[in-house]
Amino acid sequence: MSPNSAHSVAVQHLKALRRAIAAQEELISSAYASQRAARGQLMLKSVLLEIIQVFSRLTAAEEGSIFLLNDEGVVIESILARGATMRELKRNLIGQVLDQGLAGWVVKHRRLGIIDDTETDDRWVTLAHQPYEVRSVLCIPIFKAKQVCAVVTLMHPNVAHFSHLAVLRYMDVVASVVGLVLDNVQQKIELTEVNDLEAIGSSESVPISDPSTDSSSPTSETLNTELTQTGVYIITGEGKFLYANPCFAHVFDYRLEDLVTLNSMFELICPQTGDLLLQDIKRCLNRETRSFRGSCEGRGKHGDRIPLILEGNLTRFYGKPAIVGTLSRQ
Repeated sequence: MSPNSAHSVAVQHLKALRRAIAAQEELISSAYASQRAARGQLMLKSVLLEIIQVFSRLTAAEEGSIFLLNDEGVVIESILARGATMRELKRNLIGQVLDQGLAGWVVKHRRLGIIDDTETDDRWVTLAHQPYEVRSVLCIPIFKAKQVCAVVTLMHPNVAHFSHLAVLRYMDVVASVVGLVLDNVQQKIELTEVNDLEAIGSSESVPISDPSTDSSSPTSETLNTELTQTGVYIITGEGKFLYANPCFAHVFDYRLEDLVTLNSMFELICPQTGDLLLQDIKRCLNRETRSFRGSCEGRGKHGDRIPLILEGNLTRFYGKPAIVGTLSRQ
């Protein structure tokens, strides 16, 4: 390969990496907005739809679907490319795809699936009354711990649309964040359901308003403004960054690439003011509590002290405790 060709390939890969990072940020921000604006299955549907849209923009796919699986591999929620479908028909279509199609192949083999031409690959099942043309397909497994918890299928009417995309080499990185987001959303739904049941059993329970009809609910414009001012992060049990958005880095005057080289996020918290908060974080990581919120002083890159509010929720990363959270200035 000539020096010019090698440089061109390197530039393509750098652009692909940047797009993958941008997709992660977009997904986490959208999931955060959905959790603020919706509840229960509506929140889950919103996040699933956003996952399809993020992957579609990342790969220039024209159609997409997603299946969410439980621990037994049974589909518990889905969004189909054909849109709203009668329940019985939808169940039959999903069964057909998982039994005979590429999605089933991906679940079985636990790896990315690509079809360059649906007319020559027997892993593609053309469904009855299919309202779109498909010639190439990309199917992405999403993992929770070591188990496939979701499958995203992306489609395009042209042959071999996906196989030469530079961003494919970073698809597993984006997929790992998708797994974290889905796990976090499902845990929040479970916790909300428990709290609702407790509220129903309490004599002091109050009605829970529906965000879709509540005039005081934040608008999408308000949420977008809030998100641009909110630091978002994901850390392992040791405090190592799995993800941080640009706003989080900016608060401490770090670049993103410098931030993720830190041994621990805890280095950014002044111990004199953050001891109680650090104890709450450790309790969360030890599964003694599901969430935390507290104030502290952050330590900027140049030694300046920054009054902060830090909050987070317990999730899992490859079976180990992790935290998804937000940070804002006081």
